Amino acid sequence: MRSAALLLFAATALAGCNAQPGGSNAAAPENAAVEKAGDLRPAFTFPPETIAKLNQFGYRLDNYRRQADESFAAKGAAITLSQSDATHPNSGTVEVTGKIAATIEHITFVLALTDDANSDTAKQRFTDIVNAFLFQYGVKDKVTLDAIAKAVVNERDASGLIGNFPVAVAVEKDKSPRRIAVTFQRLPVTAPAEAAVQNTQQP
Repeated sequence: MRSAALLLFAATALAGCNAQPGGSNAAAPENAAVEKAGDLRPAFTFPPETIAKLNQFGYRLDNYRRQADESFAAKGAAITLSQSDATHPNSGTVEVTGKIAATIEHITFVLALTDDANSDTAKQRFTDIVNAFLFQYGVKDKVTLDAIAKAVVNERDASGLIGNFPVAVAVEKDKSPRRIAVTFQRLPVTAPAEAAVQNTQQP
């Protein structure tokens, strides 16, 4: 069933010889064998708990607060992800944003690449943090986590689903510093496709 399966990123294709620059939105076959995805729902419905989990990685997020535009957000401090004695060490941040105090709409991890000599180390540490965060919600599917890592390592855009939750890797190469963002998005308030599946199972 598609609603229960993990839709793999286009990034999985990056390991093949036909990878093209710029990323794509091709998905894995529907019948691909995958492990059960974890449940990211609590990450979006319990902001204080989510912030506490993120702070385990040193981000030092403050409370989820109302912003000037009436939205809500909490942004973490930059953490060093490679050689700290470099002139401009590679760093990472995280931000959670939403429309109301009770829910988070987006969780975005960002890697800023300012030291190319140590970019591989930074990318590895960055994906390690993303993976560790997902582990806390039971997301341990190796294929999925490898897809995220490949998109980050190859600096390619990619998108897909973890369970029913959209996730995207976006690369900004035309900015200084180069930025790689991994964003997890809360489900819309209504999910027609999922509701349809559930309705067909009713007697």
